[in-house]
Amino acid sequence: QTMEKATLKIVQFYNLEAELNGTQNPQTGEKLTKGLLSEKLQLKTKYWLSDLSKKVKEQTDACNELRNELIKKYGEEKEGQISVPVSVKDGDKDILNPNFVSFQSEFEALLNEEREIEYKQLSIDDLGSIETEEVYNTLFSLLKFD
Repeated sequence: QTMEKATLKIVQFYNLEAELNGTQNPQTGEKLTKGLLSEKLQLKTKYWLSDLSKKVKEQTDACNELRNELIKKYGEEKEGQISVPVSVKDGDKDILNPNFVSFQSEFEALLNEEREIEYKQLSIDDLGSIETEEVYNTLFSLLKFD
């Protein structure tokens, strides 16, 4: 099987992870979208999409670690939790937290960094039997259209 290479921004890895595995509400755990991998797929297609998902997760896990380091760098600890508050008190009024601005700027730069991914290119025909209401824009950019 020939493998393709693509260069994606880290933010696109997060999009692709959501497209493949679905999304859920972080507070409630309620599933918001189910993801392409939960659809009925041919075994071969599911294998290659699972392989892609594993590679995507490596990138998002690495980025999550860097994000956590930024939170430690710019955050403050309250009740055992470290977070970066959006606003802080300045006398009697709330102002935008300069640490939040720095955190956001560095994290934004991280999300725009590019990484290469190697994957088995699928064609639109490999996904042809799927009926879905979801849109998979990042995945579509990796497909081969004949």
